Amino acid sequence: MADAGLMFACFGCCCGHTNNGAARISRPATRRVFDAAGLQGRVRFAFSECLGPCSEANVIFVYLNGRPLWFRRINTAELFDSLLSYVRTAVDAPGAALPEALTAHSFSWTGGGVGPELA
Repeated sequence: MADAGLMFACFGCCCGHTNNGAARISRPATRRVFDAAGLQGRVRFAFSECLGPCSEANVIFVYLNGRPLWFRRINTAELFDSLLSYVRTAVDAPGAALPEALTAHSFSWTGGGVGPELA
């Protein structure tokens, strides 16, 4: 099966760095969790420089089945696991509903500025 999507975990100026108020992200630990999720060959995962919405650190951008999805404040291993579980489901079932645990972390953003207003 060809890649169904991409995931970018921001690791720029704010995301992953506690000195800017975000939760710490360990690249090796995050990579291990992604690798264990069984998404290789289905979804590509990479760390990115700043994705833009710094007010929402830690940000993960997912492009899945032609649909852009933004997630904010993915600050715990449990949230990252929930996101990976959703991605696994959505790869096989495009249009799958976002689980309640991720709803508050999903946001729309088209670029520019510091990020969306807090809800």
